[in-house]
Amino acid sequence: MSEGRILIIDDAKGPGGSLEMALRMDFESVKSFSNPNLLPFYLKTEKADVAILDVDFSGVREGEERGLYWLREIKRINPRIEVVILLNEDDVMLGDRAIEEGAANFAFKPVNTRKLVASLRSVVQLKLMKERCELIESRFDGIKKELLQTEPVIQGSSVPYNRMMHALAGVIDTPDVILLQGETGSGKKSVARYIHSQSSRRNELFLEANSLLERETELGGYLFGVKKRNYPTADPDLPGKFQIAEGGTLYIPEVAKIPLSVQEQFLRYMERNTVEPVGAVRAVPVNVKLLLGTAEDLRSLVNEGAFHEELYRRLSSRAVEIPALRHRVEDIEEIANFFIGQFSGKYHKGPLRMSARTLEELKLNPWPGNISELKLTIEKAVILCEKDVLRPEDFMFRSAAQSQLFKIPDTIEEMEKSMIKKALERHKMNHSAAATQLGITRQTLYNKIRKYKL
Repeated sequence: MSEGRILIIDDAKGPGGSLEMALRMDFESVKSFSNPNLLPFYLKTEKADVAILDVDFSGVREGEERGLYWLREIKRINPRIEVVILLNEDDVMLGDRAIEEGAANFAFKPVNTRKLVASLRSVVQLKLMKERCELIESRFDGIKKELLQTEPVIQGSSVPYNRMMHALAGVIDTPDVILLQGETGSGKKSVARYIHSQSSRRNELFLEANSLLERETELGGYLFGVKKRNYPTADPDLPGKFQIAEGGTLYIPEVAKIPLSVQEQFLRYMERNTVEPVGAVRAVPVNVKLLLGTAEDLRSLVNEGAFHEELYRRLSSRAVEIPALRHRVEDIEEIANFFIGQFSGKYHKGPLRMSARTLEELKLNPWPGNISELKLTIEKAVILCEKDVLRPEDFMFRSAAQSQLFKIPDTIEEMEKSMIKKALERHKMNHSAAATQLGITRQTLYNKIRKYKL
């Protein structure tokens, strides 16, 4: 049985009833009716992909050609329904008019069922293909909208922060490749998004590329594309991240982990604004703002032979230093309040504020994981907090004297398990209350309990 929901509309003298029986074996559903005046009702209550319309209705409005009036009515009520017209052999010109008016096809009476089934299948498949393409296009538009959304850079007022912002102002709209240097978790991606959002490319894509693929050929194809003609294991002209980000910004974190052979392509891009797809015989011009991130000491890697010296020399003159959080303690209150507001909304909490002691504890912590660690810590505290004030106890401080935070779990899964366990204990295994506190559904909570065997 093929896909397709068929609606047959003809007068009592037409082939509707017998045609309905003939088509039932070939399509998902087939229904027929004989009163065209009920057409608006049926089109609004019955889901149909194709309407089969017999032009020989009696009682058509004066001055209207047979069948075309009802074709227009179908298209007016539901333009997504395809229409196939049934007409006599001497009405070929009427069939041509119907096509011009929006009909998908026409067939002659007496109906050749085999030919009609083949025609209907083609019409149904074309309609479903259009709908799938529209769905893909809408999802792509949604993804593009999401990619175009910018994450607000975390504000601050400290000297290191202002020094970084001054450096960023000088590189936002330059064509140069920019190196963002900073410890893990210091906010390099947010800074990259900030550069993009403030640049003339803000209405184009911001794309992040994974630099940790295992094989060099995979990474080369992933970044620069692949040509099918010379590289038979790939899809035809598979575009790389450079081509996909055309006109926008491409951010590649951890450039230090990229193999030397691939690093050489970055040099060629810096020199000629071209990249060479794997298997291609000539370079392809591209126009992107390239941002490279690193948490490594590239000078040491050059000395070890693990990083391209010429690339390092060029990047070092275009480097922006992202300060570690411990070097910008004055900014912790503003950063923490930003995350508190963000997670209060996410977990449906009321307005929250920090106690003075909590802020003091946050400032005294060394934050080896930088902003990422602070963000994770704030999220956990917001989830656990039951009042409108975040206290040190919500952060699981060991003691005020120790002035340091309880060790954060190494993985998100460990943190999640800990939070769920604590919520269940706090609410004496009341699943509904625990789920409400955690900001998840009861079914999700049950799934997590099974997953973590709590």
